[in-house]
Amino acid sequence: MPFEELESRARTAYREKRLEDALDYLTRIIALEPDDGQWYERRAQVLVDLKRFELALADFDAAVERYEPEYKSLGLLSNRALAHEGLYEWEAAAKDYSEAIRLSRSIGSAPPYVLNSRGNAYASLARWEDALADYDEAASVFQKSRNLSGAIYAQSNAALVLAEARSIHWDADAMREMESVARRAAGSIDMRAALAAMHWSFGEEEKAEEYWEWACTRINSGVLREGGPAIDGCRLYKDMDWLARIRRWPPSMVRKMDDFLNLRKGSEL
Repeated sequence: MPFEELESRARTAYREKRLEDALDYLTRIIALEPDDGQWYERRAQVLVDLKRFELALADFDAAVERYEPEYKSLGLLSNRALAHEGLYEWEAAAKDYSEAIRLSRSIGSAPPYVLNSRGNAYASLARWEDALADYDEAASVFQKSRNLSGAIYAQSNAALVLAEARSIHWDADAMREMESVARRAAGSIDMRAALAAMHWSFGEEEKAEEYWEWACTRINSGVLREGGPAIDGCRLYKDMDWLARIRRWPPSMVRKMDDFLNLRKGSEL
């Protein structure tokens, strides 16, 4: 198959989410052009999407070896950070995100998605103050660019981390932030679930149940089933592994939710 046809098919397969096909085409392209770093970088991105993180890192390294020393790819840095996150290598992920942020700022752009991602890496390292600073900056940049969904997501992360970063006396601030996000985002299951856990931890059982009922029965989760959309938006929030590992709530918030779901009296009483 001619090179141009392989490239076109790889691009189409990736766009259509046919990742195994895209991987095959890119592997064949690399066999034809083994010294061109861009193809290793593109294959690495496919491998990240396939969650084959170790293979992705090997391809990112191969791309760097083939690029000129002065060439820096912001996409490579951010996507390699994702691969590190997939392997729970938080320090390496934070390092790549930091380099991507530094390079972006050197050309005058503010990368809110990357700031939010570095905040996640910092949170996984229990660097709560650093995570909070990144989330706050990301929310500000999203707000200035009128990206409301991005701003709300970053503000949600900031509110959750605020509950972890401060002592018990600061939980009221965290709750105010959560309530602010919940007001701005009527469809925020995340913040209403968090508020349920927070109120329960303070013994405010009626308020906790009110927020939980709202999250579970009044918000369309976006999941379709026979007869219409599913409304049980709080289903995932009953899974502590998902909450900690995928949604990445801070440890104290996961404990608060677990206490609430198991009707244990909160530790803040």
